[in-house]
Amino acid sequence: MPLKRAETGIWTLEIIDGEQVIFESSHPSYLEALPRYLTAIDPVFVRAREVSEFNFLSSIFAVRRMQDAGWDPYETTQGAIAAIRSLRNGKMEGEVGRHLTLWLYGHIVEASEPYEFLANLIAVTCGGRFESERFPPRPNGAPLSPSIKIERLAEQATEAGLPDVVVPMQEAWNRDFRNAIFHADYSLHGSEVRTIRPVHVYSHDEAMTLVNRAMACHEAITILRTANIESYAGPVIIPCDPRFSGNPGEMATVIVREGFGAVGIKDAWTEVEIARGCIPYRFGRFTYEEMQMLEENPALALLPAKD
Repeated sequence: MPLKRAETGIWTLEIIDGEQVIFESSHPSYLEALPRYLTAIDPVFVRAREVSEFNFLSSIFAVRRMQDAGWDPYETTQGAIAAIRSLRNGKMEGEVGRHLTLWLYGHIVEASEPYEFLANLIAVTCGGRFESERFPPRPNGAPLSPSIKIERLAEQATEAGLPDVVVPMQEAWNRDFRNAIFHADYSLHGSEVRTIRPVHVYSHDEAMTLVNRAMACHEAITILRTANIESYAGPVIIPCDPRFSGNPGEMATVIVREGFGAVGIKDAWTEVEIARGCIPYRFGRFTYEEMQMLEENPALALLPAKD
């Protein structure tokens, strides 16, 4: 879609020739919410990057441990959301399409990573570091509900002077609607979605507004994250967080994949400094082949484009 960002940080959505059909097939609430949500969330990206580019990128990469491919639930979630949306855009008719739409809502609002990601960005704007777990489970191991996460995010965002950042999640979240979907306590009758715990009737427009706001929130975060990754056309040297390195004034190098953008961070030591005992490091999201290249050449910071 033709999204544009003004220098003021205001996003707009414009209709261009050839995309009229896309607009006509989209629910009005999605078209209204997407640019507004981008405008609301954008400032936390801008400020976090200004305060600490090192921790900003660490939050984007979200490297929590050594892991092989296939262990990233959010990557799977993004693929699932895109797949279901493509089915819906293909004009899937009848109850199957409506059920998938409702399940899509539940998947989006329950995904853990967007809450963790925003919590880390908000913390970075206040001088904090990337943390692997901003919303640890309860003592009994049960995860926190989206309600609690959104409430805590709202408090943190307000303290950071960025209260609008959480508005998209607040508008998309409806506890009763989510519970009815995931506990199969809903029924479809005509154009309505009826729930029994509690008893409530959602008109087609009410249900679709919740679903499309959730999709717009997910899409806004994805667009901003992708845009910031792609803004790195080549390796750059940035200040390292001294709490990470233990050395005030130490610099780090952003590792970039051609045609993609930033994929990791490494030390900025020279061969002479490494020979003197400085310890090289790197972290990020790399393919197996890229890991081999980086092992063979520790100074490498520009990876070739993937086929």
